[in-house]
Formats: sequence, structure tokens, C-alpha cells
Amino acid sequence: MTSKNNLPQLLLVSTSPRRRQILESLNLPFKTIQPIGDEAVAEALNVESVTMNNSLLKAKSALVHAQNETDILIGSDTLVVLGQQVMGKPLNKDEAIEMLSRLSGQWHRVITGLALVSRKYGELKAFESSQIKFRKLTKEEIDSYVATKEPYDKAGSYAVQGLGALLIEKIEGSYTNVMGFPVEKFLMELNRFTQISLQEWFS
Repeated sequence: MTSKNNLPQLLLVSTSPRRRQILESLNLPFKTIQPIGDEAVAEALNVESVTMNNSLLKAKSALVHAQNETDILIGSDTLVVLGQQVMGKPLNKDEAIEMLSRLSGQWHRVITGLALVSRKYGELKAFESSQIKFRKLTKEEIDSYVATKEPYDKAGSYAVQGLGALLIEKIEGSYTNVMGFPVEKFLMELNRFTQISLQEWFS
């Protein structure tokens, strides 16, 4: 049995307030570190690999901040895919309107890569995928949502945990994945990565 004081230190390598909030909700102690470096360009045919590789790059970029060999760096990367097109963050109002117009009434995928890196435990990569269907949106609904400015720093131009929830008709799969950090996948992989039971992490 591992005592709480002897558990590995978790280091979230991310600038995303949503990922930080999700991890905080688990009541696991962690520190946040800003990633260094560029991400790869994604294509829909290899989007799962791209999210995992981006996550690994983020995690490894902060390895210098790991003070102990057991420290675990957590990297994550989320992409929105409609058909064969990867949707990033809109650069302006027109791009946000265009993205939301294309998503209107359509199914699309949200894919989040996850990487865990530690000097003791090595490296692990995984991903989670969810399916989302938007309601058929009117031009007025799209314009009103874009006017809130919520879409501007969100992949696909919407936030499921915000007003963007009003745009969604159905979600199949992990809700926290659509938010940008799949809690269920993370906990399963953390257990597999460290061989420390979830009961010990949460005791």
C-alpha cells in the first residue's frame, strides 16, 4: 500500500483552464506547467496519432521541471473533426460563423490525446473519441452565440461546458473528453501506468 505522501507528484503540462478545472474536480494534488514547443499539423486520417503525439511533445517539453524520478507529467491535446476536415480555433468572427454553420445539424468527432511521462515509469500514449451531433441552427442562433465571444479560443468554435451546450442535440461517449480532458481514460491509464490502484490515489 502506497501512502498519500508517497504518491507520485502529478504535473499538468497545459495552459487550458478547462483541463485544470477538470483535474481539480478529482481532488488529486497537482501542479500546472506551461508547455514549450510547437504542435504537429493534423490530418483527419491520422488525427488520433497527431493528438497523442502532440500530447507527448507537451509532456516531454516540461520534463526538466520533474524534481523526482516518480513525477508524472500529463500532456493532452484535443481536435474537432467534421468528415475529413480538422477544425481548429477560429481566428476571427467570420471563421467562427463558418465553422458553426458547417457543424449545424451534423455529427462530428472530438478526439483527445493523452500522454503520461515519467523518468521512473516511462511513457504512455492513449486517446479518447466522442461523437457529437449539433441541432439545426438558425443564422440568428449562430450570430448570437458568436457575439458572446465564447467560440474564439475553442476548437470547432464551441464550448460544451458553456453556452455551447445549447447547440448540441446528442453526445455519444465521454462528456469530459468533449471538454478537453477525458477523466475516465486518464484514471484508467494512470492506474495502468503506475500500477498504483485508484483506491490508493483517492484514499
